[in-house]
Amino acid sequence: MVVFHTIGWGIQDLIFDFNQRRSFMLAVPYIFKTGISHFFQSSINVSLAQAMPLPLFRLYCYTLGCFYFSVRSDYRQQVANGVLTHMSNGNPSGRDLKLVLRTYQGIFEHYIEKMLNAYHPTRHLTKYLNRKIDIQNEHWLKEALRARKGVLMVTGHFGAVEYMPLFLSLKGYETAMIMRFKTECLRRKCQYRCKRYNVWDIDADRPNVAFKALNAIRHGRILITLCDDFKHWRPHSEHSVTVFGNQVRQDKTLNILYKRYKPPACLGLIIRHRRGFTLCIDPITNGDDATPLAERSWQKLELYIRQYPEQWYQWRQVADRLATYRLKE
Repeated sequence: MVVFHTIGWGIQDLIFDFNQRRSFMLAVPYIFKTGISHFFQSSINVSLAQAMPLPLFRLYCYTLGCFYFSVRSDYRQQVANGVLTHMSNGNPSGRDLKLVLRTYQGIFEHYIEKMLNAYHPTRHLTKYLNRKIDIQNEHWLKEALRARKGVLMVTGHFGAVEYMPLFLSLKGYETAMIMRFKTECLRRKCQYRCKRYNVWDIDADRPNVAFKALNAIRHGRILITLCDDFKHWRPHSEHSVTVFGNQVRQDKTLNILYKRYKPPACLGLIIRHRRGFTLCIDPITNGDDATPLAERSWQKLELYIRQYPEQWYQWRQVADRLATYRLKE
């Protein structure tokens, strides 16, 4: 916890504010409004990700993250607000403080993984992934692929999701993933690495995304896509889903991808633990269930979020974004 001392000064006040139902907003230096993704992906950090040994790069990124959270108190407190609102029993305690700190740590780990996945030397990254990740319930995935209908692997902003397509490719699976990129440099590097490892990268900000995604399924690939990108949900006019106790309009994107070919579908999450990572394959359907896929996917993802809340990094967005989809009473 030593690494968090630079941000720890504000946490006790944060919990007090939460208990009093205040807004959490502290003064933010007006000159520093850089987004966290762009902050971590500066040109110098890209160079360090390519050159530094992993332990040293991780320490550097933690220091960087602590500085960012110290300066951007609005970002830090929005994350804490999301965690405490949905995971606290209403009376924040020392246990909640530890959860908030672990969530900050999870956000740092996410950006470390993003940088390594795109910029770390390929031979080192390959060796690292083969040594650190194992698969749980892989027999279901192999059996599902035997039908040659592809597999729709639903995931979220959770754990080490950045490693998923490359790791599956190293295990001999043909994959495709719908991606978004914050910087042009990240786009180029990821597309280069995807091409090298026979991963179909589908840029969500380019035309014909649905066509490319369906084409990947048609070719028998594992299509990896996020179900918790609230900012880009396409709300359904009729169907709803419960998200952390809130009844909101359901995103219809997954249902569109599933409806055409009805491939086997599963939830895929790479969970961090002390020894490394585990890719958990949690089956959702074999193509014969009438319940909307988006609803079943979120139900399963929420169970994992509640079990490992520090590994989900959408807490900052959940309150504001879900409000736009909430059903009127």
